[in-house]
Amino acid sequence: MDKSEAKGVPEEPKRHLSFTDIVFLSIGGQSPFLSILTYGVVALLYAGLFGPIAIILGTLLVLVNGMSVYELSKRFTKEGGYYTYAFYSLSKRLGFETGWMYILYSTTYGAGYVFGTAYVLYHVLNINPWIVTLGVMSISALLGILGIKISTKYAIFATLLEIIMMTALAVLLIQSTGFHLYNPFSLKLNLSQLAIAILFGSSIPTGYGSIAPISGETKNARNVISKAIITVILVGGLLAAFDVYAIGTYVSYFHLSMNNVDILTLIRDRLGLLTLVFVLFASINDGIVGSLAFLTATSRTVFAMASSNFLPKFFAKFESYKGPVRAVLLSVLIYFAIISVGLYFLRSIFTAFILISSVALFANLFVHLSANFSLIRISIKKVLKRKIQLIVGVASALYTVYELIYSIAGSVPIVVYVFMSWIIIGFLIAEIYSMMETESE
Repeated sequence: MDKSEAKGVPEEPKRHLSFTDIVFLSIGGQSPFLSILTYGVVALLYAGLFGPIAIILGTLLVLVNGMSVYELSKRFTKEGGYYTYAFYSLSKRLGFETGWMYILYSTTYGAGYVFGTAYVLYHVLNINPWIVTLGVMSISALLGILGIKISTKYAIFATLLEIIMMTALAVLLIQSTGFHLYNPFSLKLNLSQLAIAILFGSSIPTGYGSIAPISGETKNARNVISKAIITVILVGGLLAAFDVYAIGTYVSYFHLSMNNVDILTLIRDRLGLLTLVFVLFASINDGIVGSLAFLTATSRTVFAMASSNFLPKFFAKFESYKGPVRAVLLSVLIYFAIISVGLYFLRSIFTAFILISSVALFANLFVHLSANFSLIRISIKKVLKRKIQLIVGVASALYTVYELIYSIAGSVPIVVYVFMSWIIIGFLIAEIYSMMETESE
């Protein structure tokens, strides 16, 4: 037993992660290649050839929200990220609600990429989705349990390889058209379609959401976390938009129908079997790194909430370099539960991906709305010195509310039911906690 445990105080995380570790783990958390085959395809289905612009608008949404987190990360460098921001800036109750929603966001978002991997392998090789999802999640869980240092080493190698592959794939697709370029602004869309397309487009660079919860393990977190957030958003969003534009270029040049385009078949037929093999490798790798990054973030949020007595103190144990192993194990169980329920009740693996990911994206907007209000609250206290931060917070909140309202209007009812039910359950738990705290006082 270490000294901190002997005194009844949880061990504080050691700051050993560098800027490179954070950036590559978070870009890996975006699962860039798999995002194109899943979120990118959905954005194209809703927006057609306007898809690349929808992704750029989604990146703008993420960047605007990212600016709020950018500012908050300079003020709060403890574990927990969004939960910590709301806990100290707004109130304990809103802090719990934010952490509660972040758990929903991070687990469903990471699980969505596992479903995406299963969809790709089932579509191409007809492999049973149960085998793929449980296999990918098992590898991710093992890496998470072994510790974040090993996880980041794997993420650096895997992410670098994917960035090279994505760039090469886009260039090859455009080259196959004789470098023909099309005008993506020539289409008209209704607001609900555009909002949904932007929502799915924003899901690609929103992988930066895995950064903030691990602030407590980052060296010089005040500067590193804020810089990593902007870097990850821009690299992920712009790279994805470039690849989707390349797909749009191909579709436009050969006069194909977007509804009938099979990206994987297109890659196999036009770019060769070897390219398809690399695509499948990247898809498997993305499922592992994407779920791993958010598994890590989930566990750090659970750890922070347990440290504040919002969750059982059992999960507040932190082991040097390995991290909060008990919180990791709880997060793993939640992931397996989501995957099992999704596969059992949703017969189509692509439907499972769409529904689970939609829940994640709504929860993501809620979490960022909380971060926006946290920044507004901090800025109002010293409004003369923090005018820019106040403007950023208000602009981010308005943009997020708009996107949330129009996205809910265009979404299927089951997604909205799950999202709202989780909010209500969290509210009731927070009320019970508040009543117990009042009675003890």
